[in-house]
Amino acid sequence: MKGVKKYVIATTLGLTAIAFASQALAQNTAQRDAAIAECIAKAQKEYPDSSPGGDVGTNRTAVYKSCMTSKGLNP
Repeated sequence: MKGVKKYVIATTLGLTAIAFASQALAQNTAQRDAAIAECIAKAQKEYPDSSPGGDVGTNRTAVYKSCMTSKGLNP
């Protein structure tokens, strides 16, 4: 019987931890989405499609990565 109680308590604590982690992840997702939109806009502004040279995509990628990193997020 003691083993069953320990199992129930451990399961309850585990599910509680998962619930809190899910809420934190959802909040982080909203912040991340906003940062992504901001960094994409910044990269497109700095290197529009009409930029001279053939490295527009490479330059945009560098600006995007730098922007995301400065916000403490993975690109």
